[in-house]
Amino acid sequence: MVTKELSEAAVEFKCILENSSKDIVEKIPIKFLDFINKIASKTYKFNYDKSKSLNEQNLKPETRGLIALVYQDYICNDEERKEYIQKSQLYDKQMEELKREKYNTDNIFKNKKNYSENIENNISTETAIVEYKEKNFIQKLFDKIKHLLGRNN
Repeated sequence: MVTKELSEAAVEFKCILENSSKDIVEKIPIKFLDFINKIASKTYKFNYDKSKSLNEQNLKPETRGLIALVYQDYICNDEERKEYIQKSQLYDKQMEELKREKYNTDNIFKNKKNYSENIENNISTETAIVEYKEKNFIQKLFDKIKHLLGRNN
């Protein structure tokens, strides 16, 4: 089953191929190009900006995946393919390491412990005892006289 995203990516991919050189398009098998034409959406429109490079285009992730697949399988030579695969594997390892660090259960519990300690510290500082000083007799008398004379501050 072809998803909506894939059919829209096929439209973007076709548009990119139309703006590519003939020798690149000739490296791609006709069966694959027929498949792309078959699954391409009839309603989706994509505007390729010739003044921008391919990386600057606003492409769907699925389109970028199609480009990567075609480049790796059909366009690049053996040396470029090996280098491309190595870079891809290195990138995948880096992303996996970032995920492992972000979602490491030990770190999650450490952060939770630090969070609870911070909350306890904030509660203890917010509930500190405030000294209340009562007015002495002379201050109370003076306030009553002010009130009777209508001089409230």
